[in-house]
Amino acid sequence: QDKLAKEERSSALSLHKLTAQWRAVLREVKEKELREDIAVLSQAFARVLDCKDSVIESLVTDVEEAEAQHARALGSHLQNIDRLLQLQRCRLACLQEGFDAQLKALEAEFETERYREGDGDSSGTCW
Repeated sequence: QDKLAKEERSSALSLHKLTAQWRAVLREVKEKELREDIAVLSQAFARVLDCKDSVIESLVTDVEEAEAQHARALGSHLQNIDRLLQLQRCRLACLQEGFDAQLKALEAEFETERYREGDGDSSGTCW
């Protein structure tokens, strides 16, 4: 009976040791698998990161080109506006000269008619 109990304890202890060793082997295998997975995922992450970096660089280049194009368009627009303002100023100056000439002509005509009427009144006609 004692021998049987001793054998059962020994068997349980051996089973425990065997289970512990089996678990250690399984842990090593799982660790190796996980390390390989990590390496694969790390490489995939690096590829995705490189791809996204290249997309970002491309977008930055596009933004810089768009900003340069906007600056050129704005400069051209401002030049056109300046030309239109200059044309409008010239047109306004010409109209002002025409108006001044017509005004002087009307003033001269008015003075001439007033002078004539003044001569007619001095001839002795009374109302």
